[in-house]
This record gives sequence, structure tokens and C-alpha cells, in this order.
Amino acid sequence: MTVSELTRSAPPRISWRAPLCWVLLAAACLLLLLNALGLGADVRQWWLVATGQADSGTMFLVRELRGPRALGAVVVGVGFGIAGAITQSVLRNVLASPDIIGVTSGASLGAVTSIVGTSLFPAILLLGPWRLPLSAMLGAVLAGALVISLSYRGGISSFRLVLVGLGVNAGLGAGVSWMLLRAELPDLNSAMVWLTGSLSLATWDLLKPVALLVLLLGAILIILAARWLDILELGDDVAAALGLNVKAVSLILLGTSVVLAGATVAVAGPVGFIAFVAPQLAQRMFGTTHPTPGRAALTGAVLMLLADLLGQNVFPVLLPVGLVTSIAGAPFLVWILLLLSKKRS
Repeated sequence: MTVSELTRSAPPRISWRAPLCWVLLAAACLLLLLNALGLGADVRQWWLVATGQADSGTMFLVRELRGPRALGAVVVGVGFGIAGAITQSVLRNVLASPDIIGVTSGASLGAVTSIVGTSLFPAILLLGPWRLPLSAMLGAVLAGALVISLSYRGGISSFRLVLVGLGVNAGLGAGVSWMLLRAELPDLNSAMVWLTGSLSLATWDLLKPVALLVLLLGAILIILAARWLDILELGDDVAAALGLNVKAVSLILLGTSVVLAGATVAVAGPVGFIAFVAPQLAQRMFGTTHPTPGRAALTGAVLMLLADLLGQNVFPVLLPVGLVTSIAGAPFLVWILLLLSKKRS
């Protein structure tokens, strides 16, 4: 029997890694979500709440008190996970996440301006209840456009974009500090809480449009990226030979992810490291060659729900979710940098 006959006769190898990861992440997300809603493990209680038959106290607790916070954690995790996966995959650089290259800083400057800068820019008041998400999205888009335009030299270099992004990030951070110095106490307190990355400010009025936008843009990115990212992974020359317009596709994906990151920041502020950690963690769990937005979205939701759970129950005082993600994300960043240095040595 020849080698080719042996190969054809061998049964196909079935990998359970990806399905197992999907099941474990989905189960973890569901359990953490139920815990965030205060429902516990009572299946009957789940049904009563889902059908609106629970008592008024339980319905008020779930819908009004814990519902916005729980949904906010999922929206933020999904939005940052997808945005981070797209930027890291397109630029082929693990450091190219929205919170490192200045996108979230731009969203923060826009949002802080809408909170404390009404005396300087009275026109912001015309936006009404939409002023926070729209200002955050506008700030993110302007920051992303600035970073891409300054780093674009006949193409997008990930190394140059990260360096430019770090500089823009520092400049926008200075702008946020200047706005805070000019703020009065009531607005200053709100801005400071928001800047730490807190889910306590999430409301249904804010979540409904942002969740719809994150769902829409996230679905578009997942559908577009399903084929494009696999082709881009082969390299620009091979991708161009296969008929893909590399420059146009890269700009479309990056631009959409910037808008997605800006909308996500409006919910809970600039929550650190989720956009960086979720894609990398999902890539290592699933064993893929590059970060993928769908897997990163579910991983990001789990990380946000877990961080909020830890912040409310583990520490002696209540900690905002952004502080918890920063505490956990910093060692992960150091670990990734050590792995990269070992590969290059």
C-alpha cells in the first residue's frame, strides 16, 4: 500500500478544542451574567424573571438596578474584544489595541469634554442625552484618523502606527487633564468616576443605542473579517495576488473598529486592557494563528463580567471595573512582551 493510499484511508482527525472552548466560554458568560443579575442557580427563578412573572421586588432588582450594569459589562467586553482583535490582526501587532494606540484616549477626551466642557463649548448641549456617546465616538474617530494619517506612508506600518499612537495617546491624555483642571466640582466628580472605567453610570437610555450600534458594527466586522483576516494573514503580497485590495480593506476594518471602540467607551469609560487581553487570550485558548473578532468578543464579555464580580466582592472596598482590569492586565502585558522578546532572541 502506497503512502497516498494510507493517507486517504486514515480517518479524519477531529479537533474538540474549538467546540470545547466555545462551550466553556458560553457557560462562563451565562453563569457570570446570572450572578450579576442576582438570580443565582434557581432555574425556576430564571423562568419567572424571563417571562415577567416574578414579584415586583425581584423584577425591579433585575431590570432597574442590576440589569444595566450586567448588560453594560457584556456590551463593553464584546465591543472592546472585537475592536482589539481587528486592530491586532490587521496590523499584525499585539500592541496595536485601541487603548494603546490612542483611540480610547480620543474617546475619553470627547466624553470628558461633553461632561465638563459645556461652559467652553455650549453647542454640546444641543446633542441632549446623546452628547456622551456621540462625543466619545467623535473623539475616537478623530484620534484614529490622526494616528493613521501621521503613520501612513504608502501603506500602514504596524511599528510606525504603534509609535505614533503612543505619542498621540500622551497628547490626548494631556488634553483630558486640562479639561479636568477647568472643571467644577459636580462635573469633576462625574468625570473622574467615568475615567476610572466604571459600570455604575450605565443606564438603559445610554445602553440601548450603544448596544444596538455595537451589535450592528460587531456583526459587520465579524462577517467581513471572516475571510479578509485569513487572507491578510498570508501577507500583503499574497493577499494582493489573491485579488484583495489590501489598503482599502485595512482602512475599512480599522475605521469601523475605531467607531466601535468609541461607542464602547461611552458605556463605562476607558476600561483598560480588555481590548488588548481578550484577543490574545482567545487566540491562545482556541489555537488560532491570529486574533479573531467572534472569539475575542465572547472572551471580552467573560473578562468584563468576571472583573466586575471581583471588584464588588473580593477586595475590602468596592473597586471600579477599570481598576480591576488594569491590575490584572498589566502583568499580562509584561508576559506578552517577554514572550515577544524570547521569539526575537
